[in-house]
Amino acid sequence: MSNNCWLPKCEYYDSSQPWIDYEDFLYSIFRTDFIDSHPEFEGKDVRIRFHPIENNKEEAFYHVTCQDYLKDGERVPDFRRCEGIRWVRAFIENYNCDSSKCTGCDGIKVWEKPYKNNQRIHLLFEEERYIVVLERRENYVLLITAFYIEQDHTLEKKVKEYHQ
Repeated sequence: MSNNCWLPKCEYYDSSQPWIDYEDFLYSIFRTDFIDSHPEFEGKDVRIRFHPIENNKEEAFYHVTCQDYLKDGERVPDFRRCEGIRWVRAFIENYNCDSSKCTGCDGIKVWEKPYKNNQRIHLLFEEERYIVVLERRENYVLLITAFYIEQDHTLEKKVKEYHQ
């Protein structure tokens, strides 16, 4: 982990506690960060996908805490995503940070890439191997997902996209 002036602490799971308590705790953070208030990106509110709602939690919550490993729509908790729950808003609010103020940090790499009829914005903190993906809409920006990049080849692919 880099010595960073704005990156919040991770929220680790204590396996001696029930999973549902941890999930509810994570949801309280998500709710504060994206439902009770909205971060802004380039002067526009960042919004989330609400539907479908599952277990009284919005779809976007599951996109930042779970992985669809089999690509069949069944999302399974991803501990690395869960741990970084506080990072999602922090990335959005600090995407243009001054990396000269941090140790071992090259700042967040930001690039856009077309996706269907929209532009997806990628916010990659290479040193932390973490990425947040947003999508431009007419009057707001939509949170798509956020995750820790496990595989070296995936990280290399994202860095290559940035440089292109």
